[in-house]
Amino acid sequence: MRFEIGLYIVYLFAGPVLWILFSIGMAASRRRMDLLKKRTVPLAEPFPHVTILIPAKDEGQRISQCLASVLAQDYPEFDVLAIDDRSGDQTGKIMDEMANAKVEGFASTVEGFASTPRLKTIHITELPTGWTGKNHALHRGSQNARGHWLLFIDSDVILQPHALRSTLNVAVGRRYDMLSLILKQETRGIWESVLVPIASAAFGSAYLMGLSNSQSNSHFFGNGQFMLIRRDAYDQIGGHEAVKNQYNEDMTLARIMKQSGLRPRMAWGIELGSVRMYDSLATIMRGWSRIFFGSSCGSPWRSLCVMAVILLGCYSAYAAAAWGVYRLIDSNEWIMAIAWLAAAIIHWTITTVRLGIIYRWMGNRPIYAAVFFISGWFVMAMLCRAVWMCLTRRVHWRGTRYSHPIGLANPTKP
Repeated sequence: MRFEIGLYIVYLFAGPVLWILFSIGMAASRRRMDLLKKRTVPLAEPFPHVTILIPAKDEGQRISQCLASVLAQDYPEFDVLAIDDRSGDQTGKIMDEMANAKVEGFASTVEGFASTPRLKTIHITELPTGWTGKNHALHRGSQNARGHWLLFIDSDVILQPHALRSTLNVAVGRRYDMLSLILKQETRGIWESVLVPIASAAFGSAYLMGLSNSQSNSHFFGNGQFMLIRRDAYDQIGGHEAVKNQYNEDMTLARIMKQSGLRPRMAWGIELGSVRMYDSLATIMRGWSRIFFGSSCGSPWRSLCVMAVILLGCYSAYAAAAWGVYRLIDSNEWIMAIAWLAAAIIHWTITTVRLGIIYRWMGNRPIYAAVFFISGWFVMAMLCRAVWMCLTRRVHWRGTRYSHPIGLANPTKP
């Protein structure tokens, strides 16, 4: 009996209490990331010039939408560099057509585009040894960029017309060196809708994303889907050449900036843009495994810790409920049986409600939180694959096989 009471107390702290603390922490983190809602003084002329860099590999189905949304920005001083990274489809051709205003109806959609050629293209045919494709593409692009600020966005991102103006206004007004956004997760189909938001939440929690918006700690976070960086700060840390062998350059750039005494920040920006990260179960599993692997610089420990938290902090509710039912049926210790069942119900309710809020925060339906019993195992599978990648050091992504060591990139001394 004493052993069971002790086990029950351990469960309370590992399950319900943990989730209460997690919910409080998530709410506080969300408030810290509401940077776009804070008042800032509007930018004054002369407006700083911004170069928007968009790397793309085999994105023929999506790249025109991305470029059209970027070129439709209502900010007056920007140009765009679209970088075709060894694509085997029509990506490069579409970029060239849009740069030459040959896409039917495009010039009339973006006012002044035909007379103000904001878009230029770069075509890459080879990948140097020791580089990952995206980092090499952005490095090449940055060498041709003329902006005082650089905005790096992924080719599957769709921006709202005021996205650049809104983020630059905050970055300049608050003297941030980097401002990265969490965008709305555009999902189609059950697998994307259920798995992408919960994987994003697991990843953000693993790196204590909300705490990164403080200079008083060493926590860092960056989202390569949207990263606005001051050019001077970018050059100071060595640009993408400093992270050339990294699979998750966004996290590494944020870490180097933080270590260099610069001011990187994360903001909630689902109203400014959306992204469709993956379009099938297979790409979801491969993509998130790579993200967990690459962001930890090849170390398995963070992934193992997340797995332990999921097992003990989430699935323990089902074990507690099963044990409560067993005690209710096969013994006369109904008080402990009711205690186990009550704690399990409270635990499940807190977990489901909090996950539902996270789904809603990311622009998805909260009802998907109810199937975490299933989706959680898929997240566990992603993490297991990430651990395996840490052991084998092999990555296959977007048609390229990598096996180079990634290690820890070090900040460039100013």
